[in-house]
Amino acid sequence: MRVSALVSAALAAAILAASAQATARPLRPSDAKLLKRAPTYEEQIAEQVAARLTHLHPQVRCGPLGVPSGYGITGITLFVGSKPAGYFLLLPAICQDLAAFHASPQSYDPRACTDASCLDTVEDAAIALATVSHESYHLLGYRNEAKVECYGMQSIWYVASKLGASFDEAQAIASFYATKIYPQRRTKTPAYWSAECRDGGTLDLRPQLARWPS
Repeated sequence: MRVSALVSAALAAAILAASAQATARPLRPSDAKLLKRAPTYEEQIAEQVAARLTHLHPQVRCGPLGVPSGYGITGITLFVGSKPAGYFLLLPAICQDLAAFHASPQSYDPRACTDASCLDTVEDAAIALATVSHESYHLLGYRNEAKVECYGMQSIWYVASKLGASFDEAQAIASFYATKIYPQRRTKTPAYWSAECRDGGTLDLRPQLARWPS
């Protein structure tokens, strides 16, 4: 399960007390080195999607997140004070899943799955898509994790479509995340769950539409 992390130098003292849902770390010198190098193919894919979603020019890099492993953290957006630093980091596996989805989006349609192995593959892709959309909302300055997770979930279809999925395929994988993955947050990562993250709820970005979560 993906858990995102916000970073602020002012919050550095809270790192030791933070839970897995609120992991934080300050900017570090190795980030600058990572951002200086040219983006890989996988990173370019993530950057292009994040740019379209945010209308910004973010940098995305795949590599170590600089936070304790083992908590299911797959992406991290860095903040300087109250403002996003303009980039986010993804675990290499997330970047690989994005590239694989881009190469063959029709292979990740949950409606075509007939066994658990197929659903596991779809879950990996859904989490990768959700990670990019989630971190993109952090880039826009949102910090409340429940709100960001909900907004990000409602943009999974957009990320999927920009990576080549048809409208129906994008809708299907977004629905898969909303019905199979998001409900687990209520007990596993409650800071990332909200009762208002629903069709017609206060966190519904497009209440005029009958489709959910798009």
